[in-house]
Amino acid sequence: MPERRRLCPLTAALALAAALGLPAGCSLSYEEARVSEQMAPEIPDTVMVGFTHTVVDEGRVWVRLSARRAEGYDQSKRIVLDGVSFQEFDRQGSLATEAAADRAVYHSDSENAEVTGSILIRSPQEKATLTAESLSWIKDGRRLSSGPGQGVRLAKEDGSFLEGRGFQADFRRRRLEFSEGASGGYVEGEDAGP
Repeated sequence: MPERRRLCPLTAALALAAALGLPAGCSLSYEEARVSEQMAPEIPDTVMVGFTHTVVDEGRVWVRLSARRAEGYDQSKRIVLDGVSFQEFDRQGSLATEAAADRAVYHSDSENAEVTGSILIRSPQEKATLTAESLSWIKDGRRLSSGPGQGVRLAKEDGSFLEGRGFQADFRRRRLEFSEGASGGYVEGEDAGP
């Protein structure tokens, strides 16, 4: 008959305690998972550096969007662009609109956006520019607005300008307004210069 080894009572007790305590001590850390979920909206799912997106249809470039850095947040459905520039072209391929800003936050679920920092929008065809520090685009209703107290300046190449605070533009109705401090100057004739 083979000889059986006997464990010393202390070793047996430790082995039994370890076996019984293993399931209790091996629980999943749900708190860490909760913290990770809470942090998830603040951690980008995608990061691109030197990002350029070009929309081409029927062999023509229609839109070009570039950013120094782009971060995608899937959970909150937003894209954050730093050092952003935008160009839109007409059917003939001429530049229709160009824009630049320090930062833009685009909400992919609503297609709304907030743009901040050194905003410049220029229309070569209209010979006009818009400058601001903060603007919001609301796709539903096609509205562009600055916050209350935020200044916006519209200027034509001929020297005409309009500026004020509390800017609102309704592109469906082709209407714009300032809620406070509007002022400006108008230059008659196309040959007049600044």
